[in-house]
Amino acid sequence: MLTLSHFSQAWVDVSTPEYLALPAAEKKQIIWDNCLEDTSSAPWFSIPEMVGIMTEDMCPVFREVGDQLPWEEGIFTDGWRNKYIHTMGTVGQVEWRNLGGHSYTGVFEGASNAIVRLSLAKEPDTSALNTAPGLGLKILRDEIDSANLVAMYSVDGQESWNFFKNDFTNHIPDGSIALVPLEIKFSEATKYVGEVGLSDWSFYGENGEAVANPVFPFMLRFHPTGDISFSETYVRPFLEDLVTIPIGSTLYEVWALDQPTELGGVEAHIADLVLTSEMTTSLWGDQHFYIRHQDMWDDIDIKPEWADYTPTFGLGLHRCPFNKE
Repeated sequence: MLTLSHFSQAWVDVSTPEYLALPAAEKKQIIWDNCLEDTSSAPWFSIPEMVGIMTEDMCPVFREVGDQLPWEEGIFTDGWRNKYIHTMGTVGQVEWRNLGGHSYTGVFEGASNAIVRLSLAKEPDTSALNTAPGLGLKILRDEIDSANLVAMYSVDGQESWNFFKNDFTNHIPDGSIALVPLEIKFSEATKYVGEVGLSDWSFYGENGEAVANPVFPFMLRFHPTGDISFSETYVRPFLEDLVTIPIGSTLYEVWALDQPTELGGVEAHIADLVLTSEMTTSLWGDQHFYIRHQDMWDDIDIKPEWADYTPTFGLGLHRCPFNKE
């Protein structure tokens, strides 16, 4: 049995070498069992508590191995890494149903062992319209680490309580001036603070087999089908909306842009993201489930011609090293 080394817990450690070596289907089941161990939700952090994000090392966001947030020990931290942003959400099992007609490789060609987390980036004010929805997507792979991405409409949010009001993308537009301190914090780890990379998705299929000639898009856009829709104004907590989504629903059409539009990029509908379980709240999902943000710098290394058309922030003097499994 894979157990946590720090405390005796009912949930299983999903970051060990033994766990990573398992088949994708087994890893998905372990994560799902962890999620269902306690289906309550984590509380939002208070404003004084949110200051803690400024003391955290940002590199684990991009380089941590495994599928859970790490245990951290230091001057300001002694415990499991906190999820200050996107604190509260729901999780569900999904399939990446490939539609074909594209050259992208790895898990872009289809995956049945995946988990999505739908959340709000910050605690909403129920007397206002503004909410900040986003998704995290994890695709499990046999005997190697998972493929991950995050996507949002805007870090500033939207003027609606309908979670499926707008498209999400892994290239998130710049936020308002109020978010500059957070951008400065993220720039400690990468100069690409508004994007996450996709190249890791192309390197290995769900079966864990390496791809000889990986191909990946510049950007993904997650487009709501219109079949799932909630009230524009506040009626009830957003979690109560999300858990009503029926099994078998297409959460999003996935559209891929092959290269920047300035270089003649063409967008195509390449996949559908389909819910294959109930959507549920989860304490483990809120407090421990880890969605890696691949550094866009990794993609630019492979496609340097994209650099001039990818926004940066800060001087880009530091880049996080890769962790070893």
